[in-house]
Amino acid sequence: RGEAGHMDEYCRYLKSDVYKLRRSWFLVIHLLFPVFGAALMLIYSRLSSSSELNKLAAFTQIIAIAFPFVISVVCQIVAEQELQAGHFQNMLMLPNRKKAIFSKFAILLLSGLFSVTLTTVLFGIPFSYITGTKLPVRFFILIPFVLWVSNIMMYGLHLILAFRFGRNLGISIGVMGSLLSALLQTGLGTGLWYVIPYGLGVRFAENALTYLFSLPPVGNLEIQIGILFCTLVTCGIIGLVAFWFSRYSGTFSD
Repeated sequence: RGEAGHMDEYCRYLKSDVYKLRRSWFLVIHLLFPVFGAALMLIYSRLSSSSELNKLAAFTQIIAIAFPFVISVVCQIVAEQELQAGHFQNMLMLPNRKKAIFSKFAILLLSGLFSVTLTTVLFGIPFSYITGTKLPVRFFILIPFVLWVSNIMMYGLHLILAFRFGRNLGISIGVMGSLLSALLQTGLGTGLWYVIPYGLGVRFAENALTYLFSLPPVGNLEIQIGILFCTLVTCGIIGLVAFWFSRYSGTFSD
């Protein structure tokens, strides 16, 4: 088959996965997370006496800290949908396993990007009116992108955990990951955060804010090491997803 045939097959997998997930909590969570997250931070911004920059930093920190937990939940929804549909056999019987798993991976990533962008828009536009601080258009592009790209590896990791070990382990690690993100954002993360995946999102988002508002950068070397580490681990996790699922037999432990 030619390239067009492979693409048509992949698109069929995508359509099938979207159809299966539309009746689950998958889409609802990707809408509720932005709405409640933005509303919570707008209330904080209205009541807090902190500076506008600190309020923006708090917003990026909360979203970055919540992200690992949300990822663990939505990956679990994807896995449980296949489990309930036929104990993974519907997926395992498909002609191309890699396309099947990367169809789900792509839907997870695109939904995550949509969700974090929506959160930023729902927060950022009202924030400008509440505080009188005009946010640059780049804020609505850079912040979601940084938060999303630093968590791509988490989608791959939690997809494997959800399919192999189920809800208990996957969501527990998501909760611990969010707690670890919060800890690594403090002084405890100094000298460590850039080689711990859960510490990347919150630190990268803070650095993006300093760039947007032309503030002096802090820890340039750590940021560079973090970017390199994030790139390598993300590529490694994507490769691991392909390698693991090509040998997956449907074994499930919960």
